[in-house]
Amino acid sequence: MKNRFLHLIILAVILCYPKIDFAQAPTLGTTANFVLFTSSGAVTNTGISQVTGHVGSNVGAATNFGNVNGVMQSQNAATAACSADLLSLYNELAAKTATFFPSSSLGGDTLLAGVYSITGASTLTNTLTLNAQGNPNAIFIFKLQGAFSAAANAKVKLINGAKACNVFWKIDGLVSVATGVTMRGTIIANNAAISMSAGDTLEGRAMSTAGAVSVNGIMAYTPIGCGSP
Repeated sequence: MKNRFLHLIILAVILCYPKIDFAQAPTLGTTANFVLFTSSGAVTNTGISQVTGHVGSNVGAATNFGNVNGVMQSQNAATAACSADLLSLYNELAAKTATFFPSSSLGGDTLLAGVYSITGASTLTNTLTLNAQGNPNAIFIFKLQGAFSAAANAKVKLINGAKACNVFWKIDGLVSVATGVTMRGTIIANNAAISMSAGDTLEGRAMSTAGAVSVNGIMAYTPIGCGSP
């Protein structure tokens, strides 16, 4: 009887205590080394961008970059490995079972760790707050089944131990980021382009399985923590 009562208490804690997170971190492989990458397409910069991490394309060229704290990679062994690992990462994220289904308009909300799914195009406006509730291993995965756009000056804010290295955006469509936006996490556009504008900040990665990646006067760096280089 005593053991049964103890088991009921443990079960109640598991079901009700929101800080417990059973999500497993996706496997990055060599994608962890890159901040801007496409498996097929051009990676281009205009304006003055400050970039930390490798920049490259497996089929295409990376051009007009100046301030890069990393290695420019083009159609070599490193980009071939990253391309393979990027496809594996995308498939792993795609296989995750969604636990939450928010509206297509992100922003103004505070979200807890989990796997979020949105059907169709989605937008980020104002401030989206991700709350890890004191768990440094809390994983946030966004599965967006359509194009994604971020309005000017929109922000992703991390609180209570949330880390950009634990945030992932799987986007099946064009990624368009307006001016002055702060993005956190690894962005993967599937068979689509990524465009980032002047004054944007990216703590994470912008990657496409097949599509151009273009930036204009941004600050981008691989996320801090989780063993990132």
